[in-house]
Amino acid sequence: MRWKLVFGFGAAITVVFVVVAGWILSFSTDTATTRLKNTLVDLAEGGARTIDVANFTTLLTVPEKPTVGDTYPANAGYFAGKTVTADSTWPTAEAYWQHVSELRNIRLTNPTASPYTLAVTPDGELRFIGQWGAYGYTNPGGCDAAGKPGDEPCGVPFFFSAAKVYGTVPSYVTDGFLRTTAQPAYTDSLNTWISVYTPIKDTAGRTVGVVGVDYPMSYVNNVRSHVLRVLYPVFGAAYVLLLVLIYFLSGLVTRRLGRLTSGSQKVAEGDYSVDVTGSAKARFADEMSDLADSFNVMIMKVGERERSLTRTVAVLRVEIDEAKRKDSVKEIVDSDFFNDLSKKAIAMRAKVKDLELTDSVIGAGGEVSGASE
Repeated sequence: MRWKLVFGFGAAITVVFVVVAGWILSFSTDTATTRLKNTLVDLAEGGARTIDVANFTTLLTVPEKPTVGDTYPANAGYFAGKTVTADSTWPTAEAYWQHVSELRNIRLTNPTASPYTLAVTPDGELRFIGQWGAYGYTNPGGCDAAGKPGDEPCGVPFFFSAAKVYGTVPSYVTDGFLRTTAQPAYTDSLNTWISVYTPIKDTAGRTVGVVGVDYPMSYVNNVRSHVLRVLYPVFGAAYVLLLVLIYFLSGLVTRRLGRLTSGSQKVAEGDYSVDVTGSAKARFADEMSDLADSFNVMIMKVGERERSLTRTVAVLRVEIDEAKRKDSVKEIVDSDFFNDLSKKAIAMRAKVKDLELTDSVIGAGGEVSGASE
C-alpha cells in the first residue's frame, strides 16, 4: 500500500507540476510577447514622429535607378563618395540618405529592431521607400549577427515592390495606413518576427506612408529558455522533495495499518484478548485512532458473542444427546422384534407361574396324604 500511495500521489503531483509549469511558461511567453509588442508600438509611433514628412514626400518622385557616373553624397554611409556604376541600385538623392539616417536613428534606440518605410507611389503601387540597412555596417549592429563595419548595405532596395516581397500584401500592412497595427509572430526564410506598422502623417493629418518595425522573436525565445532553465531545477528539486515526503508520510500511515492488520489476524485466529488501541496510537487522534477504538469494541462484542454461543451450543449438545437417546429407545421399543420378544417373555412368565402353581398344588397334596396315614 505504501508504494501505491507513493505512485498515486506522485502521478497527481506530476500532473499538477506539468499544468503549473505549462501555465508559467505560457504566461511568461505571453507577457514577453506583449511587452515586446508594446515596445515596438512605442518605437514605431515615436519613430514616425521623427520622420521629416516633407522630405519623405519628395522621395516618392525620386528616380528608381541612379544615374551612372553620379557620386553618392557624404551622408550615404557605406556609399559616401563612391561613384554610381551600372550595377548600383541605391539612389544618390541626398533626401533619400537623410531619410535612411532617420531610420538608422530609430534603429540606434533599439539595435535589434529593423525599421523601414513604405508608401503608395504615383503609379498606385505599394513600394518600400527607406530601409535602415541601406546605410551599411558603419553603424553599430548590422543586418544580422555576421555583419561587421565596412560590409555593404542590406535590406530591400529603394522603390522595391511590396507585392514582390510579401506575395500578397498582409492586411496588417494596409491597416498600418489607418492606425498602429501589430502583426502576430510569423516566420520567413531569415527568422521568426513580430512586426508593427504605424502611419506617417503630414501636418494636415493625411497619411503619406507607413513606418514598419520588425523584431526577431529571439527575445521571447530567450525569455522562454530562461524560464525553462529556472523551472527545471526548481520543479525537479520540489518534485523529489515531495516524493520523499510522501514516502515518509505514507510509511507512518501504513505502519499503523500494519499493526492493525496484525491485530486483526490474531482475532481471526480466535484470540479476543488483543487490544489494538495502541496499534493506531498517534500524537493527535485521527480517523485511524477512531478505527482502532471501533475495532476494539467489535473485538469485545464478537468475543462475548462467541462465548455465549459456546455455552448455548454446549446446552444444545446435551439436549440433542438426550433426545437422540430417547429416539433410540423408542425405536427399539416400537420395533416388531421387541414386541415379539415382549410377548414371548410374557408367555414364558405365564408358563413359569403355571409351573409354580402346579408344584404348589402337588406339594400341598403330598402333605395331605401323609397326614391321613
